[in-house]
Amino acid sequence: MWGELVSDVARETIGDDERAALADLAFSLGAKYENRAFGDIDAGRQHWREVCEAGLPAISLPATYGGAGEMADLLLVAERLAAGGYPAGKLTISTAIGGAVILRHGTERQKKEWLPAIGDGSLRFCFALTEPGAGSNAAKMSTKATRTANGWRIDGQKTYISAVDDSDVMLVVARDAESGGFSILTLPLPCDQLQMQQVGVMVGVPEKQWTVYFDGVEVPEDALIGQPGQGGRALFDGLNPERLIVAAQAVGIGRWCLAKATEYARQRVVFDVPIGEHQAVQHPLAEALIELEAAWALIERGAAVYESGGSAGLACNMAKVKACDAGLKAADAALQTFGGSGFTDETLMYDRFGYLRLLKSTPVSRELALNHIAVSGLDLPRSY
Repeated sequence: MWGELVSDVARETIGDDERAALADLAFSLGAKYENRAFGDIDAGRQHWREVCEAGLPAISLPATYGGAGEMADLLLVAERLAAGGYPAGKLTISTAIGGAVILRHGTERQKKEWLPAIGDGSLRFCFALTEPGAGSNAAKMSTKATRTANGWRIDGQKTYISAVDDSDVMLVVARDAESGGFSILTLPLPCDQLQMQQVGVMVGVPEKQWTVYFDGVEVPEDALIGQPGQGGRALFDGLNPERLIVAAQAVGIGRWCLAKATEYARQRVVFDVPIGEHQAVQHPLAEALIELEAAWALIERGAAVYESGGSAGLACNMAKVKACDAGLKAADAALQTFGGSGFTDETLMYDRFGYLRLLKSTPVSRELALNHIAVSGLDLPRSY
């Protein structure tokens, strides 16, 4: 089975046999929904329930909080779900971002209260970072958190926030009004003080997108994760896993596209021979396979650096850029193999292509990731 490349990090925690069983389970759950469009909200929710019933969101959490593995195991699950045909988007926000931020920077009370609930799926997180006037430039963030007698007041606006209507807690990144640094706060949902407006998107995604408005939204003192104005490290401890899990999903979806295309190329007969005999069909698919395998190696490297506690930004950004390029290349080659039928709702190939194209731009645009790679990997001067 493609992609079951076992890292040393994972071997220390979950044995090879357990890892193979985990991969098979995740693949089967993805395959169960491979004929559903990514924009099918009901399918996405039902799929997530089954993922939770299987215990998969807990896989990267420590045993103390109901988990069983490492980041590498979560990435394997994400890739296999997607390779089966249907990724689990909430693994990105709830597990990769929420779980990582709370595990590394939360109080012991926050860890005990939230991590097991993230692991069993009973607590769903969304993540509010992007702002209309700032985009990828977090330095321009204007949403503020101001200390009050009873806690914190949040004022500002966020946009393209996934699944606000289908989450229990929002992680809000805001500027500390006193120091100007980043603070991360938790906001229980639904919240009567929070104003919401749905954002229409043309790409099929399994969660609704929202613009949210904070106008004096009050949260208690213990809503803060970490120290006020010192949430920069916590933020990137969430963003780096996000980039890895998005990369894993991109590789998985690319593999699904590639598997469907090669099956079609073997069966589709034109001019008396299967089209898969022609090098014009073979070579783009072969090149896509090479790119996907190279991307998976970078993902495993990123997971190892992240688990070691080192500075993981460079490795995670490289994995994200390579994986999203590779997944999109595989989907494009698959579309060309299918010809006109690739654009029908029967194959769903264009549905997957559109989603992979979205991942190239968000979260974190390809250009901003390359900027970081140039500075961190090549010691070039900052351009941002």
